[in-house]
Amino acid sequence: MKNYFVCLVIVMLSFQACQNFEEINIDPNNPAVVPVEMLLPPIISGSANTMVGSGRRAGQYVQHLAYPGGTSENDGRFNLTGASWREEWNNAVRLIKDINQMKLLAEQNNQPAYIALAYINKVYVLSLVTDAFGDIPYDEAGMGNIDGMEFPKFQAQEEVYQRMLADLDSANNLLAELPQGTSISRDILYDGELQKWRKFANTLKIRILMRQSAKKDVSQQVSEIFNNPDRYPIFANVDDGATLVYNNSSDFYNWYIQNPSSDGSGVDFSDNAKVSDVMIGLLVKGGDPRLFIYAAPTRNSFLANGSLEYRGQTAGLSSAEQEALYERTNYTDGDFSVVGRRIRRDNRAFLMTYSELLLLKTEAIQRGMGVSGQANEIYKEAVEASFDKWKQVGSQNQTQNPYISDNQREEYWSNAENQYQSEKGLTMIAEQYFVDSFLNGFEGWASWRRTGIPEIKPGASVRAEIPVRYVYSDNEQNNPSLIEWVQEHMDGTMPDQNVKVWFQP
Repeated sequence: MKNYFVCLVIVMLSFQACQNFEEINIDPNNPAVVPVEMLLPPIISGSANTMVGSGRRAGQYVQHLAYPGGTSENDGRFNLTGASWREEWNNAVRLIKDINQMKLLAEQNNQPAYIALAYINKVYVLSLVTDAFGDIPYDEAGMGNIDGMEFPKFQAQEEVYQRMLADLDSANNLLAELPQGTSISRDILYDGELQKWRKFANTLKIRILMRQSAKKDVSQQVSEIFNNPDRYPIFANVDDGATLVYNNSSDFYNWYIQNPSSDGSGVDFSDNAKVSDVMIGLLVKGGDPRLFIYAAPTRNSFLANGSLEYRGQTAGLSSAEQEALYERTNYTDGDFSVVGRRIRRDNRAFLMTYSELLLLKTEAIQRGMGVSGQANEIYKEAVEASFDKWKQVGSQNQTQNPYISDNQREEYWSNAENQYQSEKGLTMIAEQYFVDSFLNGFEGWASWRRTGIPEIKPGASVRAEIPVRYVYSDNEQNNPSLIEWVQEHMDGTMPDQNVKVWFQP
């Protein structure tokens, strides 16, 4: 009997030792389940990067930027295939997987604030995707890692918009019902200010509604949001805008220059991405001070130490057409403006701006959609809000880091042509939308496809018309769900870049 008890004690001690050993070998820095707040920063930065990456591609199509002939033969001259947009599709799907995971963990741990943020980020990312590609999976997006969901079902763009609006309503309601003082961690967009996330959700809802407005009457929904700020708070100033400030010690804004040239310009004169003649033409026409923010003086005028010149590049030229332009004008590559110093030294990505919201509000008023306010007043506020993105940085002067001064504002508004004119109001609004969305290629391109403003022309010998959609990636075209969708809804023909998406008139 004594031996029995001795053996029993040994077994119990051994079991306890195993338990202690397992506890010791749990690495607190690598938990089996990632805390929900740890997923938030890469989701936010991934959402911003999805938009920022559109600057050089969709930004070309809408002619924010233009490349000299021969330097961007595929994109700039529209020689495009499904491979052209492979990563735009794949990166978005990978990001949605992370957003789905954040939502799942938040639901399991009863964290409604993170559920709301999952809704908002999902809508933001997939709104960019559907605007570009048209019909996409929404309900089953990012679920390819789940058994039986390897091939998510596609949905019509019109239905996708309705799903997005419903999810934004859910986010708004969840955030409205949170107990006072609820906070979240690791919020690199709004630093835990959940009311600003709520404003972002409702402002994004306005964008999605107005995107559809050429195809269906959204007046009631739009006016309900604008006229009921308690139920639907929206951006109220520039600081409310969805602006990601990058930490430049580890994560860089796409246009930021780490090591500026020793010439003192603060820009990359060798960059083939030139500011387009359409953008510079609009800015010069109105004496717009954003010219000095968006564009650098030409390399040749800068190095000559004389009068600074700003000149836009014509889009879509072939190599021969570009050489003919040089010969006809006596210009060289150094006579066209690249992206300006302020942007090249900046660290901000504008996901959605206060100016954009005010321009959409001006449009809603102009179109008689039941929104309160005076179009001319809201329009001026919208332009001022766009100027306000470029205030003086510390004590740096215009040469060190260009900004929009009070004198420049006064001079701009002293030009009668810049005052709102209702008879051409929709044109003025769309042109300002084009200008404010500079380097947000997705938004500028989507607005142009909806309104047709400003007028942009392809080069004389481009391979196709200006693209109006992204083509499904070459990998995705083997997806049986897409193949079935194309058979049932697109007459069996995979759409190319010249097939309009649903929201276009």
